[in-house]
Amino acid sequence: MTTLVIADTDVSDVTARLVEDDRLAAVTLTGSNRAGASVGSAAGRAAKKSVLELGGSDAFVVLDDADVEAAAAAGVKARFTNSGQSCVCAKRFIVAPCVADAFTAAFVAGVEALRVGDPRERQTQIGPLARDDLRAAIQRQVEESVAAGARLLTGGKPVPGDGFFYQPTVLGDTGPGMPAFDEETFGPLAAIAVGRDDEDAVRLANATPYGLGLSIWTADPSRGVALARRITSGTAFVNAIVASDPRLPFGGTKRSGHGRELAAAGIREFTNTRTYWVGD
Repeated sequence: MTTLVIADTDVSDVTARLVEDDRLAAVTLTGSNRAGASVGSAAGRAAKKSVLELGGSDAFVVLDDADVEAAAAAGVKARFTNSGQSCVCAKRFIVAPCVADAFTAAFVAGVEALRVGDPRERQTQIGPLARDDLRAAIQRQVEESVAAGARLLTGGKPVPGDGFFYQPTVLGDTGPGMPAFDEETFGPLAAIAVGRDDEDAVRLANATPYGLGLSIWTADPSRGVALARRITSGTAFVNAIVASDPRLPFGGTKRSGHGRELAAAGIREFTNTRTYWVGD
């Protein structure tokens, strides 16, 4: 395996040269939408197959019959794994009105219990962000969302000192029109919205340009599956956290990319179906 470290200004040129090389038959990328646009356009010009696994703004839907404590505990893990720096992290928490207060209280308590520190220490649960611009983006999303009417429930500021640390943050009363809801939040920021009923939950879950993962929490799995069928996403988990599994195909829809990784579907992405016809 060869790893190339490329200067930002050279990414487009190097990407094009790699993809256009005749020795390369297809390309797969896990990365940002900006990187996906570069790789996808280069693959298109070269008429080569591509699989793009890009950003996400996954909905975590809590229905009125859900086990609130279990959903809240799972939600903290789903959002803040790897300090929230994962495309499959839950980003938008859409909660039924009758359980919204209880869920929010349990969720915020779980977030406030997270230990921020050196990622080399075993007890650390929240480490730094990868780059300073990612931290600045989270700060902007928090400030602009609060200015648009969101409530800051905990966190909301960078952690002083070495490293690009940011407080685990929760915003309440969010919805479409706020950066924390509309954009991918690549860091320790959770946005909670209230869905008036199942119809409204579907509307809010679909109110995103992304379509990677979905998690629905309910006492009735069949109800969860029925609701999931109405929400656009590449994967849908009921009473479980979104995760990749080598036995199952994984990938997104809309701006979250195209094609599938893993399992038989992932293998087929890098094969060509060939037709044989033998005459009499």
